[in-house]
Amino acid sequence: NNLFDTDVQLQKNRTLSAVARLAFAGELDAFSMMGVSKTLFPADSKPTMRCCIYKERAIVAERVKIAMGGDKKNPNVIEVIGIACDECPVSGYRVGPDCRGCIAHRCSSACPRGAISFDDNHHAHIDPDKCVNCGKCASVCPYSAIQNHVRPCERACKVKAIQQGENHVAHIDGSKCIACGACVYQCPFGAIQDKSFLLDAIHIIRDSENNQKYKVYAVVAPSISSQFVYAKLGQVIMGLKQLGFFSVVEAALAQGRAEKGFLTSSCCPAFVSYIEKSFPTLRPFVSHNLSPMAEVARFIKGTDPDAKIIFIGPCTAKKQEFQREEVRPWVDCVLTFEE
Repeated sequence: NNLFDTDVQLQKNRTLSAVARLAFAGELDAFSMMGVSKTLFPADSKPTMRCCIYKERAIVAERVKIAMGGDKKNPNVIEVIGIACDECPVSGYRVGPDCRGCIAHRCSSACPRGAISFDDNHHAHIDPDKCVNCGKCASVCPYSAIQNHVRPCERACKVKAIQQGENHVAHIDGSKCIACGACVYQCPFGAIQDKSFLLDAIHIIRDSENNQKYKVYAVVAPSISSQFVYAKLGQVIMGLKQLGFFSVVEAALAQGRAEKGFLTSSCCPAFVSYIEKSFPTLRPFVSHNLSPMAEVARFIKGTDPDAKIIFIGPCTAKKQEFQREEVRPWVDCVLTFEE
């Protein structure tokens, strides 16, 4: 399907679509998570992603759970589907076929933990239980035969918030994660996903009673103009209104006020979270203005106190931002363009 970069995104879209349709029709409560999974993969289906239809259903059931809001006990908006995270090799340094069995044994001399041994042909082997992944062996190998194999999610995470947990399943450290979503996009098995507030958005729209009880505003990121390449911008806006939104407002209408002195941006919640968690001494230098999303929402609610605001944009970190104390009064829900 040329609307998606990968089949992982296609499968995620199928799950979100199924949950959304059932919720809009008021039928979701009649289904369990496995029930939704079975509607997507009936008994006579053939597995398309996994070894058997039963594991495929189990994984989809976990995706349905995340589409319905995910683990309420986990404050992070990025979650790992453990049952789906079982195909990646264990990260770490490995000796490849380019090892020539040289007698210099520079790799062994450089290893501070004695993790390298040799077979009868002088080929090196690394004991993963002793290796501390310092990389000294790789740096001295004359044939570059030792390489660091890193899982895609770990490589994607620039703040080093992902490590291997129990049973080699990826584990996200919430104290480091900035909810940027890079791991979500890079995981080739769809084992990491951002929890969805799709059901909250649907309830807000349905409970408005066609905007008679209160008005529902869609505040959209400026990138909406190029996000849906198969439709014109006017069609996208009309589509949102037909879904039940009263009006569509662009977030860029909020202009930042001039502030004196050295300041960094407050527009990107992932960046703000990065400053707070990695460079806390720089927190006073983050602009005191709310992000454009929150500023526009505050303006709307200043003129229409009963309004409900749903932000729609490309960033998973916005889902973390709208739950912050200073933003929560103004933004009621966040969806991604994908949703």
